[in-house]
Amino acid sequence: MTTTANNSSSGIPSADGNGGKVLVVDDEDYVRGILGKMLEAMGYTVVEAHDGIKGLELFEANTDLVACVVDLTMPGMAGMELLSRIQEIRSDIPVLLMSGYSRLEVRQQEARSSQVRFLQKPFTMEQFGLQFREALSAAN
Repeated sequence: MTTTANNSSSGIPSADGNGGKVLVVDDEDYVRGILGKMLEAMGYTVVEAHDGIKGLELFEANTDLVACVVDLTMPGMAGMELLSRIQEIRSDIPVLLMSGYSRLEVRQQEARSSQVRFLQKPFTMEQFGLQFREALSAAN
């Protein structure tokens, strides 16, 4: 992931989260940390998981989530399986999938569900903010 100094001096998109809670699932501590800080700066509360299994546990325990940000490639339960489980529980929740790999199956999943968006790594904070907002807008 890369950062940018676009959109104000910090590069972080403007706050609009109104305290909504977002689940971030990624096996890389650095990525989770950066996304968590950015989402908090946007006004969201963040719940973090280091793999899909823990992500599913936290998803089930936090019924007030407004969105999920999920990496595709993780040990244990991969991102596509986690997405499937999330959608079985709550088909209305926006999910932003991320990967360093271009994945055809993700594009197909996007076509089937307006709740799913894909963001190719590396990305800037501005790109993340725009995709995240698009995922939320499509859900409403």
